[in-house]
Amino acid sequence: MQDRMEHKSELRSRLKQSRDLLDESLRLHAMGEISLVVKQELHRWRLDKPQLTIFSYLSYRSEATTAFLFEDGWKHGDVMLAPKVLANPPRMELRRVTGQQDIQPGVWGIPEPKESCEVLQPEDWPGIDLVIVPGLGFDLQGGRIGYGGGYYDRFAETLAVQCSQAGQRPQLAALVLPGQLQDEIPMEPLDLRLDLLMTTEGVLHINKGL
Repeated sequence: MQDRMEHKSELRSRLKQSRDLLDESLRLHAMGEISLVVKQELHRWRLDKPQLTIFSYLSYRSEATTAFLFEDGWKHGDVMLAPKVLANPPRMELRRVTGQQDIQPGVWGIPEPKESCEVLQPEDWPGIDLVIVPGLGFDLQGGRIGYGGGYYDRFAETLAVQCSQAGQRPQLAALVLPGQLQDEIPMEPLDLRLDLLMTTEGVLHINKGL
């Protein structure tokens, strides 16, 4: 187990370094292609449900940007949710953001919703249509690995409990920059297992039937 943890820690460090050093022009080009893939996928979803409820992280530093996603959601009248990290007790609230005026710098400099933004209570989380996360690395047989610590874990745990009680759950997706899609990443129980990977090549479906 210790060897596995050390291997995963080393892999995370290498992936982070690779992402941080990604040429900016390549990053912008990749994000342009990924944004088109996401918008096409959302257009397909809106054929059945014109107004979606989407939860996404507000990216920072070298993560894949989600800025285009929020702009597209606001344009189409979607309910757009973003996380706010709270320390006592440690938890992550989902709050509705209706425009840039609702966003401010938060913990660790990560953008987050203002205190005045409406909170979506955990019992209503199963009504979310789509969760989209950036991240450090992704595996076709598993899902997301990366930093985020206990807040990602608690989100995943709470979502699983609420969805089990409600009998429904959102689709979980990720934005994948070049170099982030790996093979045989050692997954752990609390790593977020995804349904969709949105890449420059298109949408990849994983974990079918789980």
